[in-house]
Amino acid sequence: MNFNLVWAGALADELALSGVRHAVICPGSRSGPLALALAERVRAHTVVDERSAAFFALGAAKASGRPVAVLSTSGTAGAHFYPALLEAEATGVPVIAITADRPPELHGWGAPQQLDQHRLFGAHAWFAELGPPDPAGVPHLRATVARALQQDRPVHLNAPFREPLAPVPEPLPEVRDEPAARHFKARGQPDVRDLLADLSQRPRGVIVCGPRDGQDDLPAAVRELSRALGYAVIADAASGIAEGVAHADLILRNERWAQALRPQAVVRVGRGISSKIVQAWLEQADRTIVVHERGEPIDPSHRASAILQGDAPAICRALALQARAQGPLGALFDLAERRARGALETAFADAPWGEPLIAREAALAAELLYVSSSMPVRDVDALAPRRGRVLANRGLNGIDGIISSAAGAAAVTGARPIVLLGDLALLHDLGGLVSAARLRLPLTVLCVNNDGGGIFQFLPIARSADRFEELFATPHGLDLEGAARLCRAEFIRVSDGRQLRAALQRPAAGLRLLEARTERAANVEQHRALQAAVVAALGDPP
Repeated sequence: MNFNLVWAGALADELALSGVRHAVICPGSRSGPLALALAERVRAHTVVDERSAAFFALGAAKASGRPVAVLSTSGTAGAHFYPALLEAEATGVPVIAITADRPPELHGWGAPQQLDQHRLFGAHAWFAELGPPDPAGVPHLRATVARALQQDRPVHLNAPFREPLAPVPEPLPEVRDEPAARHFKARGQPDVRDLLADLSQRPRGVIVCGPRDGQDDLPAAVRELSRALGYAVIADAASGIAEGVAHADLILRNERWAQALRPQAVVRVGRGISSKIVQAWLEQADRTIVVHERGEPIDPSHRASAILQGDAPAICRALALQARAQGPLGALFDLAERRARGALETAFADAPWGEPLIAREAALAAELLYVSSSMPVRDVDALAPRRGRVLANRGLNGIDGIISSAAGAAAVTGARPIVLLGDLALLHDLGGLVSAARLRLPLTVLCVNNDGGGIFQFLPIARSADRFEELFATPHGLDLEGAARLCRAEFIRVSDGRQLRAALQRPAAGLRLLEARTERAANVEQHRALQAAVVAALGDPP
């Protein structure tokens, strides 16, 4: 035993006392004392690539609802955490980045593998410099780590160590080492009487539930609020709300229904929704109330008349207890939803092979679906019924790190997730395949391979740019089976709905990659045909 291990142990103890149960560890020498300490106190997952490790931690924290630590050595290693921490910041996911560092005397004099790691992630993470191990500083170390775990954003702890880094025995100094005081945050009931008096004058309203990772009693609280106000519930696929309107994007493409359903008031919970059609429709409301839990309030158009900050279930229940209004939009949306659902069931019974069918089958088969940004999340949100749990990195809508995030979710839940992503997203995160294979995680990666960026095919630039393929679609022409061989993963190429259903219904024993090849141009036409079918089936509103 040496003092570096005592210091690292105190840090790891505080993480565990504050709720950390999992740590993602990247190999390194300078981080050795912390790697050993964390592995003794929490469940450790080793990931060889730092970027993949951080997304692994993001997915694990998102799925478990608990903070997850990710550890790197000094130098450029920690810089690879940046994309995942930006996503964690935007979504309020508690990722704790720990970067080992050279001690102060090795900075500024050409020592290898050293750079200024202070505030490496700028304003995007709460930062604490822990300083080199110091016997008198252990209480301060513990208090700092305990405080860090109370933040509503990612945390960066910088931890310098001097030699010896290995567990070489040495005499130990006298150390005052006991747990720091725990931190609690009070949650008061908001005074919403004036707000509800205003809403009572606007009975035509909706409650919009955007992406949210928490697994709590929000669904029940939203149900109570919906009944009290008579407001319809519009639920994004990644909201965690199974009840409510799932096909608003399609319903509101019918202009007559969009006008008949036009809201006077909107209550928003969770992050930003996927559908631009629904977002534009919501902005017509006279009043918008935002229930804000963490990060930035979701009000990019500055339409909110009130922002209520705090625990979303508590706020919804406080509103429900005092609400006394009965609006008509709930019943009207129910009718539209039934007609839209029936039209989709008819259309998909005879649907051609393509991305809409793939997204729907993935959503129907998955108990836990991790879905990529770009087209996959839009397809699941617009076209699939609400079934299992859906997770998505929608804070910044990046397509990077999706496989790594799903691997983290698999590691902490024991579930067998299905990952739905495009070929470019898969190429962005080949390291995630390596991590899932090394850790023997039961992960099914369903890759829609349209040889490029399919979402750009929907934009006007697809029709007018001479260099569209080169600059926007960016076809790669790669054989994705090689990625499966690299990771010794099972590989299945599917080309129709029957093959896809059979593959998805068979539980994954380890890592497998399903490739579903599609045509970008045909995908646009399939979407337009489905939208037209629903618009026609809706008929006229009563």
